[in-house]
Amino acid sequence: MKPIKLPYVKYLVTPEFVKPAHYVYRPVIPVRLPLGRKVVIFDGLIDSGADECTFPGWIIKTLGGDVHTGEQRIFKGIGGSVLAYSHKLSLEVEERKLSVNVYCSHEWDDMPFGLLGQSSFFSHFNVLFNYNQKSILLS
Repeated sequence: MKPIKLPYVKYLVTPEFVKPAHYVYRPVIPVRLPLGRKVVIFDGLIDSGADECTFPGWIIKTLGGDVHTGEQRIFKGIGGSVLAYSHKLSLEVEERKLSVNVYCSHEWDDMPFGLLGQSSFFSHFNVLFNYNQKSILLS
């Protein structure tokens, strides 16, 4: 299996009117989430601190599903608690197709990216972060 090398993404972290602007680099990659003939392309943050893959609920709705039909789980974090629902999806990175459990919630609908976590993402790849070169290597 040929390794996949992807760049970090530069994010503005100050309001646009604040000068000088401040940016951060994050290991965010594009992923494809197909279901039947529909597909959503969305960004995912490769997050070694996340247990699961989590995405906004609008993705399941866009794919024609009902976010509330999955197994329920409460996620607790710095922002409080969120009730999310598990859905078995295909997640594609470049040409690699993974079958993963993705937890979705409409409470995350305003998130700019999903989280790619330990049990459903890291279990498929060896992940090498190189912050100095702003690159991620998946093998």
